[in-house]
Amino acid sequence: MESDQQLKLYTRRWILLFGLFVLQFCAGISFASYGQINTFYVQFFKATPGQVDWITNARNISAIFITFPLALLVFKDKIGLRGLVLIIAGSSTIGILFVTLSLIDRSLFALIVIGQIFCGLSETVGVAAPSTFAVLWFPENQVGTAIALNVVGLYVGNEVGYTLPSYLVTPSNHTLKHKGILSIGALAVGQRQLRYMYGVFLAISAAVTILFVIFLTDKPPTPPTFAQDLKNKEEKVERPTMEFFLETKKLFSIPSYDLICIIIGFVFQLVLIENMMMSEIIADLHMAHHVSSSTLSGYIMCTFGVGAILGLTVGGKVVDRCKRYKLLALCGTFTDILSLLGILISAIYRNTPGLYACNALFGFLTGFCSVVLFEMATQLTYPIDETLVNTWMTGIQTLIGLLMGILARVMFKHWKSIGVLAFQCACVLLSILLLMLVSSRNRRLEVEKKKGGAKTQRDARTPLLNSQQ
Repeated sequence: MESDQQLKLYTRRWILLFGLFVLQFCAGISFASYGQINTFYVQFFKATPGQVDWITNARNISAIFITFPLALLVFKDKIGLRGLVLIIAGSSTIGILFVTLSLIDRSLFALIVIGQIFCGLSETVGVAAPSTFAVLWFPENQVGTAIALNVVGLYVGNEVGYTLPSYLVTPSNHTLKHKGILSIGALAVGQRQLRYMYGVFLAISAAVTILFVIFLTDKPPTPPTFAQDLKNKEEKVERPTMEFFLETKKLFSIPSYDLICIIIGFVFQLVLIENMMMSEIIADLHMAHHVSSSTLSGYIMCTFGVGAILGLTVGGKVVDRCKRYKLLALCGTFTDILSLLGILISAIYRNTPGLYACNALFGFLTGFCSVVLFEMATQLTYPIDETLVNTWMTGIQTLIGLLMGILARVMFKHWKSIGVLAFQCACVLLSILLLMLVSSRNRRLEVEKKKGGAKTQRDARTPLLNSQQ
């Protein structure tokens, strides 16, 4: 603790971050590739729109099965960052493999759902990875940026998923498109094109998996911050299972942590509703005149993705410079509900430009709030292991997403498009009310100030303490 030489940064952290970016990209593809072409899957698999919802929503089922065993393994130190990332990479590859195989024959609907469950396993664990990886490998003044760059991959994948499948399956014959019924030939062409698309993503996911198997370690040889150095020097002992339950009880006895888990569930998973149902909302409101509802839906959702990428980038920079997490989160969620009200009003008046603009703002604020809330959770629970914190948080927010997806279909069935959009607004309003009760304490930063003193504050303005390949 007396010398800066005990803190080092490694250039390879950026290569590993890029690998995680690619995995998040694949997760974005698996999330966004289905809702916009709901009609194609309904006709191809001879399913109902509600059944096709499960191609997207099935990814949230994984949280039911993985959260508890994963949290236990993390607590008993049986799995570290490397194990988490290998689960992410391996399950992503298996999931995309099942999705690709499902497109071999029209009777294999079950395979695409199973593939989505595996992709959901990857994403469930993957949501916890950005902050865990950032804290272990990056200095305090780069943590927010690392989280943002990691999660940006998810939204870049979303952009591709929103547009590319619609382009591949939309027939050139506009008469067929307007009738809403695809011929056997059009279904066959879409089937072949989608199979090729997922085959390419399968190869990419497999390559990244091999990269992590060879090069990734649980933590860098030398920590990047005083707080992480202090944790590394703690004596590691085998802890009994009963202590896991006590530690979990301690974690959930922090009211602010419980609230943040719920808030992240609403904020981070809210786009699930639009992703599943935007194409149906547009068709219900008769807003698509010169293009198919799936194509227009993809364009509109793209504005969400662009806004989210900008929001994540800006959020990462703001979090690095300003540690007023609660204030930032309140400002972000309050503005978020205004954007959703704008979407609702635009839908009521069938204003397509308004949907574009408000979805872009919705995406920006979702990305911004995500970075702030993830960092806020690790600050509030320090010195509890970040991986354990993020694992439970991910399981809870994913389960909330599963329920929101089911409720959205119920809302659409009874109250159509307006009911779904009003439900979104209610979710964010509840998030704002809960956020007001969250503590604003920064525990990890308190350790940095105590151990580093004036030198730590000076280092926080210096991008690199020491670098090593």
